[in-house]
Amino acid sequence: MTSTISKVTAIGTHALDPADPLVILFGVSATAALRDVAVIQEFADADAQLALTVAVGDQVQIDELSYVVQRVGKLANQNLQTIGHVSLIFDQIPDQPMENALYLEPKVKPTIKVGSTITYLTK
Repeated sequence: MTSTISKVTAIGTHALDPADPLVILFGVSATAALRDVAVIQEFADADAQLALTVAVGDQVQIDELSYVVQRVGKLANQNLQTIGHVSLIFDQIPDQPMENALYLEPKVKPTIKVGSTITYLTK
């Protein structure tokens, strides 16, 4: 497996609602409006970010917690590669899933803080 690592550098005021099973990740180029509702991730290696392709069955680790990818939206990889954006969803896959999202299992939202490490483990 290949690991691509990012670090959380900022968390918006409205980014982590405990009742919402969604975490919106954006890269460092996010606008001020996006920064208010997003968790900002910075990739250690820009080339690795550009090559990052997440597939069903891959893993996303947030600090020590590991999640298995259940669904990858059509726009998720392109957005991750270009602007560091993807939504992490810790919930059932709906009939009309978000196309910029990774649906993860288990459905337990992690505690994310500035300095948290996000590792994308891909085949």
